[in-house]
Amino acid sequence: MGVSGCGKSTIGNLLSKRMEIPFIDADDFHPKTNIEKMSRGEALTDDDRLPWLQALNAELKTRGKSDGAILACSALKEEYRKVLSDCINTIQWVFLEGNFDLIKNRIEKRSNHFMDAILLQSQFDTLEIPNYGIKVSCEKSPEDITNEIIRAMQKSAFGIFGIGVMGKSLALNMLNKGISVSVYNRDEGAEKEMVENFLKETENKNVVGFTELKDFVHSLQTPRKILLMVKAGNVVDAVIDSIVPFLEEGDVLIDGGNSHYKDTERRVNALKNKQIHFVGLGVSGGEEGALKGPSLMPGGSEEGYNYVASYLNLIAAKDENGNPCCNYTGPNGAGHFVKMVHNGIEYADMQLLAELYVLLSVTKSYGEISAIFAKWNEGELSSYLLEITTKILLEKEGNSNLLDLILDKAGNKGTGSWSSVSALELGVPTTMKTAAVYARYISSFKETRMQLSKNIKDNIPKENLNINLLKQAYDFARTINLQQGLQLLQSASDEYNWNLNLSEICRIWSSGCIIKSEKIKAFSKILKTSNNLFKSEEILESLYNKEATLPYVIEYALKARISIPCFYEAYNYWVAMTTAQSSANMIQAQRDFFGAHKFQRVDAEQEKMFHHNWSC
Repeated sequence: MGVSGCGKSTIGNLLSKRMEIPFIDADDFHPKTNIEKMSRGEALTDDDRLPWLQALNAELKTRGKSDGAILACSALKEEYRKVLSDCINTIQWVFLEGNFDLIKNRIEKRSNHFMDAILLQSQFDTLEIPNYGIKVSCEKSPEDITNEIIRAMQKSAFGIFGIGVMGKSLALNMLNKGISVSVYNRDEGAEKEMVENFLKETENKNVVGFTELKDFVHSLQTPRKILLMVKAGNVVDAVIDSIVPFLEEGDVLIDGGNSHYKDTERRVNALKNKQIHFVGLGVSGGEEGALKGPSLMPGGSEEGYNYVASYLNLIAAKDENGNPCCNYTGPNGAGHFVKMVHNGIEYADMQLLAELYVLLSVTKSYGEISAIFAKWNEGELSSYLLEITTKILLEKEGNSNLLDLILDKAGNKGTGSWSSVSALELGVPTTMKTAAVYARYISSFKETRMQLSKNIKDNIPKENLNINLLKQAYDFARTINLQQGLQLLQSASDEYNWNLNLSEICRIWSSGCIIKSEKIKAFSKILKTSNNLFKSEEILESLYNKEATLPYVIEYALKARISIPCFYEAYNYWVAMTTAQSSANMIQAQRDFFGAHKFQRVDAEQEKMFHHNWSC
C-alpha cells in the first residue's frame, strides 16, 4: 500500500514470483467511470471508491480460500483499509513510504497511466499512515525492498510472555484470528516443557516458541508488541527489568494481569523515560473468554495502545452491534483501575446470587431454585453470573449435589479489596462491594463458625418467599451495585484527570466479561446523556417503585436467621442517599465537643466553620 508511484505493482510482482502467490493490481478493478474521472484530473470521492474497495474485498475473500494473493492498492485511509479487510483476519499490511519529491519525479516519467502527477498532492493529503504492519522505504532498490519485506514477514506480529491458563488461551485466540505469534515461557520447575507442549498441542504454522528471552524478542516485527501474562506484583517488575535490555525505542509492553493501577502508573512513567510504551490491560472473561473473546480495558500509553489496537480489537468479544468490546480507557493506570472496579462489582453480584440461593434454600430444592433463576435469565435480569449459577445448582457428583460437597470458604485474589480501599481513599461509599469482601473474609473463619453455631437452636420458620418480590429486590440491589461502581469510576476520573467515558466502559462490559448483562447494556445507553444513574428518571422511578421489596426480603432473612449483607447494604445505602436530614449533625457535634474540630451551621454560609464552647 501507499501513494501512486511508490512501487506497489513492481514490488507486488516481485513478491509474487518469490513467494509463488498470485498478484492482483487494484487498478485493474477500477470501474470505467473512475478511470475516466482520474484521466480528466479529477480526484475520486469516497463514494467513488467504496464499490471498488468492496470488489477488492470480495476478491481477497475468494483468494483466501486457496493460496491467498498479493494485492497492490493505495489504501490511503484507515476506513478504506477496514473495507478491504472486512471479515478477513490474515492480512499482512506493507506500507511503501517515500517523500513527495521522490515520488513526483517517478510519476512524471510514467507514460500511459491515468494518475496525473497533479493528483499526487491530494493523495499525500489523504494518506493516513498506519501504526501497524511492515514499513519499508521505497528509495531502496526493488530487490532490497522485496528482501526486507520477506524477512519481516518471517517474524511474528505479536509476542506473549507467559503461557499459563490465560496466556495460552489468548495466544490461541490470536492464532485463530490469523495473527502470527511468538510465545515465551521459562523452562524450569513446574513450567518445564510448557513451550514445547504448547507447540505440540497447537500445531499451527503461525506460532513459534522460545525459552530464551533474547531470541523471543528478536523474533518479533518492530515495533515489538509484547503481552505480559504473569502474576501481578513484583514479578511484573522483574520481567520488565529482564526484557527491557533487548527492546528498542517505540516497542510496546502490555501488562495483561490484574496489576494495581498505581503500579501501572509507575511503570508507564518509568518506561516512558526509555521511549518504551507501556499499556495496562484489564482482561475479563476467564479462560473461556480469553479463548473466544474477552472484554478488554486498555489504559496507559495512548500511542502504545494505537500500535496494538487492531490486534486487541480482533481478539476481543463483540457487542450487540458487532463492535469490539475494547477501547482506550485513559492514561496511566486507568485501564487497570477500570478492571479493578469491574471485579468489585463482580464480587457484589456474586454475593447477591449466593444470598438468593440461601434464602430460597429454606423451602425449595436446588432444581426448583435453578428453574426460578433460569426464568429470570430470559428477561431483563439476564446475566452471565445468573446463567452459570443456574447450571451450578444442577451439577451432580454421583448421587450428590456438587454444591453440597464444596467447602464454604470463599477465596479472593485481592482486586475486590483493592476496590474497597480505593473507594475509601476517594471518599466514595461502595458499601455493597465492601460487604461482599467481608462476607468472603467471614467465610474463612470456618472452625469458629462451626463452634459458635452449636449454641443456635434450629427453630427457623419454613415460610415461602414471594418470588416476584424477591426478583424485584434483586433487580434493585444490582442497580445500586452498578451505581456505586460507576460513581467510583467517575470520582477516580475526576481525581486523576482520566476523562473516563462511563457509557463506553459499560459497552465494553456488555459482552465477554464476567459481569456482562442486559442491565449493563441498558445502562450504557442511559449513560450517554449523564454520568450518574441517579440522574435518570427511568432508573429513579424503578428504584422508588421497588424500594418496599427490600424490607420484605430483609425481614424474611432476619426471621430465618440468614446473613444477607449485600441486600442489606443496598437498602441501607438507598435509604441514606434519599434521606434529606441525616444523623451526621450529631457526629459533628461530638467531634467538636472532644476535639474542637468545628462544624458548619445551617443558618450560615457553608464555607464558614464554627466551634462551640460546650457548657457541660
